Amino acid sequence: MGPAKTCTLLAALVAAALVIPGCRKEAKSSPPPEAGLGENLPKGPERGGLLLNRGIRFLADGQNDEAIKVLEMARQADPSAARIALELGRAYQRDDKFEKAEAILRELLDAPATRAEDKLRARELLVEVLLAKGSLPEAKKACAPLLEGDDVSATARRLSGMIAYREGDVGRAVAELNEAARLAPADAETRTALGVALLQAGDLPGAAAALEQAEKLDPDSQSAVSNLQKVYERQGKKAEAEAARKRFQEIYDRKSVRQKVGPLRSKGVEAYNAGRLDEALEAFQEILKMAPRDPQALAHAGSVYFSMQKLGEAEDYLKRALDVRPDDDFALTQMARIRALRDDLPGAIDLLQRAARSNPESPEPHYFLAGIYYAQGSKGDFLREKAAFERLRINTPMPGVMELPEVSGK
Repeated sequence: MGPAKTCTLLAALVAAALVIPGCRKEAKSSPPPEAGLGENLPKGPERGGLLLNRGIRFLADGQNDEAIKVLEMARQADPSAARIALELGRAYQRDDKFEKAEAILRELLDAPATRAEDKLRARELLVEVLLAKGSLPEAKKACAPLLEGDDVSATARRLSGMIAYREGDVGRAVAELNEAARLAPADAETRTALGVALLQAGDLPGAAAALEQAEKLDPDSQSAVSNLQKVYERQGKKAEAEAARKRFQEIYDRKSVRQKVGPLRSKGVEAYNAGRLDEALEAFQEILKMAPRDPQALAHAGSVYFSMQKLGEAEDYLKRALDVRPDDDFALTQMARIRALRDDLPGAIDLLQRAARSNPESPEPHYFLAGIYYAQGSKGDFLREKAAFERLRINTPMPGVMELPEVSGK
C-alpha cells in the first residue's frame, strides 16, 4: 500500500465521528436513552438485557427519568423478564410514581412463572412502595408473608420495624430493627431506621450510635445525618450538631447538582448526536460551571471541540478529564485520536491500549487500534484488533462507523 493511501485511511478512521459522548458501556458514565439503539441492536431478550444494564446505570447515577425511559423499552423488548420488571418498579418508586410501581410489582407477584426469589424481591419492594405511598394497612398485609417461617430475612425485619414505627409501636419497632441490624450489620438503611426509632424512644446514646454507624456506612445518607443532628441537639452537643448540619447541607448541594446535571448531560448528548455542536458544548459547559471537575463533562466537551476540529481546546479538556479520572476509557480514546492526527502513532497506541484495559467491553479502542495497525501494515495486530472490535460491537453498537477492511494490505 502506498503512503498516500495509508495516510488517507488512517486520517479517515481517526477523524470519523464515531465516538458519541456518553455512549460507553460501563458503570462510570450513563448513556442517553436512545444513543446506540440502531438497527444492529439485538432484538428480544438480548435487547432487553442490554437496555436493562443501561437503566441500572441511570438509576445508580440518580437519573430516574432516563432510567424509566430505558427500562420501559427493555420491558417492551422482553416482557417476561422479572429482573426488568423489578428494576422498572424500583425506578417508578424513586420517581414517586407509586401507582405504576405497585401495578408492575403485583403483576409480577401474580404471574405463575415468576421464580420464588423474584417474588420475594418483588414483595419486599412492594412493601416499600406501599410505605412510601402511605398505605400502611396494605403495607402490613403485603409484609405478613415475609415474616412467616423460621428464616425471616433482614429486609423483612427492617420493613416490619418500619411498619411498627408508623403504627406507633416504638418498642416493637426497636426490637425488629435491632434484629434486622444483627442479621445485616452493614445495611445503612436499617441503622438509620433504628436510630430514628431509638430517638423516638428517648434513647439518645443508642440513637447517636446507630446513626453514626449509618453515616459511616453511607456518608451520603441525608436521613442519617439530619437525624443525627437532631440527636446531638437534644444531647446539648452544639458543635457536633453544627458539624452534622454542615454535612447535611453539603450532601444536599451535591445531590442538587447531580439532579441538574443529568438533564443537561442528556441535552448535550442529544445535541451532539444531531450535529448541533454549539448547543452540545453549551450544555457541557453549563455542567462545568456547577461541577468544574466533572470528568464526564470535561471529556464530552473535549469530544465536541475535537468534532469542531479545535484540537488545542480538545486536548486541554481531555487532559483535565484524565487528571480527575486517569482510567477514563472515553477520554483516553479521544486523546489517542488527537495523537494519531498529530502523527504520534506510538502515543496513540499506548493510550488506546490503556483505554482497552480500563474498559474491556468497549469496542472503540479496538476500532482505532485496528485502523492504526492497518495503516502501518501490521497484519497480525490489525486482524486481532478487528476481531475484538467485531465481537464487542454486538453488545455496544456504534452506528455510522466506517467498516474496517478485510485484510491489512500487506
